[in-house]
Amino acid sequence: MFKLLILLVYLVPNFSYADSTVGESLFNRNCATCHKRTAPNIIGTKLNSSTFLMIVKNGRAGTMMGSFKSKFSDDEILNIYSYLSGK
Repeated sequence: MFKLLILLVYLVPNFSYADSTVGESLFNRNCATCHKRTAPNIIGTKLNSSTFLMIVKNGRAGTMMGSFKSKFSDDEILNIYSYLSGK
């Protein structure tokens, strides 16, 4: 029983209802200008959803990636992640 509980603790936070179709539309309308779909590491991103969410919301110091927390909700960002990661 304890092993099952531990397994659930690790699996549940990674489960989402993100919609990759919505994510594709959001990406094409808002992100593709700078992040071309054909650029390396865009489709099939290796970032986990938490890191991706943090970067999109807060930007990335030392780069041109600014903060988009006023532009996208967490759900919208996770939809984009779902599209890019193929999940």
